[in-house]
Amino acid sequence: MNFLRFLQSTPSELLGGRYKLIGQLGAGGFGETFLAEDCHLPGHPRCVIKKLKPQVSSTAGLRTAKRLFDTEANVLYLLGEHDQIPRLLAHFEHNEEFYLAQELIEGEPLNQELVNNRQWTEEQVVSLLDDILHVLTFVHEQGVIHRDIKPQNLIRRQHDSRIVLIDFGAVKQASVQLADPNSGPTRTISIGTQGYMPNEQIAGNPRFSSDLYAIGKIGIQALTGISPRHLAEDPQTGEVMWRHLAPQASVELVEFLEKMVRYDFRSRYATATEALTALKQLPIQPIARTATTPQPPIAPKVNQPNISPPPVVGQPSVSQPIEATAAFSQIASTPATEVNSTALWTGQSGSSPPESSPNSSASPHSAPSPTIATSIEASGASSVNSNRIPPASPTSATSRLATQPIGNPAPRPHPPSSSRINPNRLGRSALSSLALPAAGIIAIGLLIALFRPSATEPPALDPEVTDPEVIAPSPSEPQAPSASPSPDVNAQLTALLTEANQLREAKQFPQAIEQYDRVIALDANSSEAHWGKCYSLNRLLRPGEATIACDAALAINPNYAEALWSKGYALDLQQNPTEALTFYDRAIALKPDFAEAWSNKGTALFFLGRPEESLTALNKATELDPNLAEAWNNRGAVLWSLRRFDEAVNSVDRALQLQPDYQDALSLREQMRRMGR
Repeated sequence: MNFLRFLQSTPSELLGGRYKLIGQLGAGGFGETFLAEDCHLPGHPRCVIKKLKPQVSSTAGLRTAKRLFDTEANVLYLLGEHDQIPRLLAHFEHNEEFYLAQELIEGEPLNQELVNNRQWTEEQVVSLLDDILHVLTFVHEQGVIHRDIKPQNLIRRQHDSRIVLIDFGAVKQASVQLADPNSGPTRTISIGTQGYMPNEQIAGNPRFSSDLYAIGKIGIQALTGISPRHLAEDPQTGEVMWRHLAPQASVELVEFLEKMVRYDFRSRYATATEALTALKQLPIQPIARTATTPQPPIAPKVNQPNISPPPVVGQPSVSQPIEATAAFSQIASTPATEVNSTALWTGQSGSSPPESSPNSSASPHSAPSPTIATSIEASGASSVNSNRIPPASPTSATSRLATQPIGNPAPRPHPPSSSRINPNRLGRSALSSLALPAAGIIAIGLLIALFRPSATEPPALDPEVTDPEVIAPSPSEPQAPSASPSPDVNAQLTALLTEANQLREAKQFPQAIEQYDRVIALDANSSEAHWGKCYSLNRLLRPGEATIACDAALAINPNYAEALWSKGYALDLQQNPTEALTFYDRAIALKPDFAEAWSNKGTALFFLGRPEESLTALNKATELDPNLAEAWNNRGAVLWSLRRFDEAVNSVDRALQLQPDYQDALSLREQMRRMGR
């Protein structure tokens, strides 16, 4: 619904006879969120209004909607008794539409603290887990499962730095059930966010331990500095592979987190109370809380050794992130602008939030961020900063759109095409993070969860726009301080570069980086070596270092399309799809037939809440390379989000024809079958 048109249609009418809407915080598949004033109370205090969108119009359907809405609202009233859960101020109907009025929380969402590539100390991680588990214990004691715990739904309250839990999935569930009144009250549709949602929840059977899985993922994200979207899963066991990303962590904390995120819910802690008891037994003391607003508890980045994820016997390509091409492994139909039901104001105490900014662009999801994929409700819009009221951030994830491409030797770099789905991009084939919406009503984040690394070879390098040092040095190019390499040195450089490219093709990225460094030591102007190093670092989920390497390649050859593409991928990994998109566009301008770059552009657009443009880019990718399975799979996920279900099925089927053992596509297709497609 157009917010301005809505205001114009009710110039003097108060919503529910009480609330004056003053700004839109966001909109999505489950409803719209507004900033409002309560005109019945002195001073007209501000609150948050959430408008729900029942997916029915019949009289019988609306009666069912009202019953479900009242039932779930009563649950929220009860939960609001806890100090760390926003109070539900009112629930009402207006013009046959349903609204919630909730307390406005002043603070910032946790995703603003979880800066990519920065690791928290163990004490900070334990403090965070302790705070979340205390409030979740109360929730579980009321017999309620949150169903959508993610950094965007955890608010660091300004006045006391406590974590406030917002945006319960219960009301979304009520809204989603209305999509099919004949399905009966026992039918459950997956609600959650890519990367933070376990397998049983994707299947529509959430449990208390499903919430614990999400909290465990948040703990791992804080400890490693890596979004769950970018964490790979063991294709044989489904377990998350992350230990190698936190070699500094104590055995006790690692074992606690691993139990929180077990693939089988029976192997996890059963309730928040049980998990909190286990947490308190760890030999790590949480940090004492302070009354003042703390700086984000981010520890200095720990230099990680050049180690790659443990190999997975039988399917090495699936266990590792792919930089170039990602594939959607999960489907979500909720727009990337889905927002939380409780907004926050992060301006100075006593100041007023800004007026609405309907055209604000979604800010990248940290978690996810991730992900076309990932949780998926892009609910970044629920938080408000002092400059604007942003729309919900798109969630990102390893399965954002596709499997991550794997880098090849010079002849074919793996582009981070829909790498939002790649492990590089999203890192995990989080089948457990995403799920198909029963009627196309599911958060976009779900799309991202299943993105895995791709085994597709990168496109061949274009001699006219690639490494001038390797192909034909130009007199105008910067030269190394020393004289031109002698024939013997040139032979040595060629041999080293060939070996480095072969190691990269074999996914032996740490060893490839060592060889690229040897090439660079002999010839600092080898743009191909700098690019190969960038690509390999992306595959190891070290986007900060990858950016430096790609910048070095581009300083030598600004028209190096593959380096532009890989830098875009590194920016995607750092939750910056807006800037990543500019690099994909530059790569495409240089190489219009760069299919992987088109595919990655499609994933970036999807995560920016631009699904129609995303589809156009993915169509172009499949037109340029009809055998690019990741692009077909990602295209299917985007089509599903647009509710073009038959086309979505056909697109995923095409991906499976090209690659019958494509796990992300197999998972996505299975979800579609469960939805009757």
